[in-house]
Amino acid sequence: MNIIWVLDNIKGDKSFYSKLHILILIASVRLWKKFYLNDNCILYCDELTRDTLSTIEVLHLWDKIELYKPTRKINREVFWASAKLEVLALQTKPCILVDNDMHIYSPIKEYLDPNKFYVHNIEEGKGYYPSYVDPHVRKLKLKPRWPIESVNVAFLQLPDSDFIKEYAEGSLQLMEEFTAMNVPNSQYLIFAEQLYLSYLFKSKGIEFNSLVGTYWNCNEWEWGKEHDRGIWPIYESEVHFKHYGPLKSWILQNKADQNYEREIKHLLNCINIPNLDITSIKKP
Repeated sequence: MNIIWVLDNIKGDKSFYSKLHILILIASVRLWKKFYLNDNCILYCDELTRDTLSTIEVLHLWDKIELYKPTRKINREVFWASAKLEVLALQTKPCILVDNDMHIYSPIKEYLDPNKFYVHNIEEGKGYYPSYVDPHVRKLKLKPRWPIESVNVAFLQLPDSDFIKEYAEGSLQLMEEFTAMNVPNSQYLIFAEQLYLSYLFKSKGIEFNSLVGTYWNCNEWEWGKEHDRGIWPIYESEVHFKHYGPLKSWILQNKADQNYEREIKHLLNCINIPNLDITSIKKP
């Protein structure tokens, strides 16, 4: 099963990169290889990202680099994660999709059934995701009863290549339709990427599990009740893996209990490459 990362420079220039984000990406693959040295790890990226990582001399951390160019009529400023779906649409075999800010601290695959679907966590999305009453959602060609429950796709194990194709193509279709409507924000991205996946699971009667066994309450912006479809409750999960998500902006601002310098040291320890030189990256 291929392990896939995707990095699409949606700005098209070097201001897209920052030391924090690049170190988080490098640590992601290094930590994966620490536990799964023989896994086939692939990075899909644009030419500028490839050249940037080549300057830092870290391309060899992946087993293969695949150049990615967007082919769909999608507003990538709003649908900034559309590259992941375009890459999934190319897959012909089961795969694991890992977000660039997802780190593992233990051999988590030992807890996964290779024949089952896994997401990062399950979300309670009522009142947060656009719903069937939203004027843009009502214009979509697809008009099912959209679920309230959604899924977070920071980690995805997808064991069925036919399903991968259906999910990717369906999600991209929604993004293209929303782009044509000039939707205003990335709430429509998570609708097309995450809520659509939840809809597919439900409509096809597919049982799935999550790494985190605690609901994320989108409206309250906090972890809620535990459930029986996950492997670890949220506070136990932190021993095994971490998804940075919005925490990255807190780190940059030294907000709450986050500290930029401390995090940079932690990431360098995770990467453990002597003389790693990231001075070519100017932004913190």
